[in-house]
Amino acid sequence: MTKIVVLTGGIGAGKTTVEKIFSSLSVKTLDADQITNNLLDKNTRAYKKIVETFGQSILTNQGEISRPRMREIIFRDRLAKKKLEDILHPQIRSVMNQEVRKAVGKYVLQVIPLWFEVYGEERSADIWKIIVVETPIECRRERTLRRSTTDMNTFDLILNNQANDAERRKIADDIIFNRGTIEELRVQVNSIHERYLNCLRKTYHYLLK
Repeated sequence: MTKIVVLTGGIGAGKTTVEKIFSSLSVKTLDADQITNNLLDKNTRAYKKIVETFGQSILTNQGEISRPRMREIIFRDRLAKKKLEDILHPQIRSVMNQEVRKAVGKYVLQVIPLWFEVYGEERSADIWKIIVVETPIECRRERTLRRSTTDMNTFDLILNNQANDAERRKIADDIIFNRGTIEELRVQVNSIHERYLNCLRKTYHYLLK
């Protein structure tokens, strides 16, 4: 049975880069943000339910759901945040579960940025490992402002609504420190990957005895 490894971390921590390195090692990856983007496409069930719940004011002139407007609503209203999560999370889990069932590797990597914010320190039985990507806040801020349309105020707003490093460490089986070069990052990922494979091989051989 394919194991599930969760990759999580705050805004600008480098989760996408880490995900790409795992993917280059032939690990199947599933990105919660990408699944969410697909669910928010026009005419999907989630799109219709969100517009029905929050109204036409969340739409752009092109009829797409505006991420900045939704962010503004859910950051100031906990009930609105809960309503959005109740719409999206079951569908995200459903897509991920379908993809896990189709996976053929030893483990799959689920990239879930808000794992701690949603589940806290709880862990369901199907989650084998949790990896946290950790990066100094100043590096995260500089990286985010350079690579996206996010401004400093929006970055700080998102940061203040996310878990901090100390909270994420409570759930971490492994921590990847993204403070240096891409090669240093690759060394850490390779080490974790090999350790996971070795562990799974030993488990497999034990079960065959």
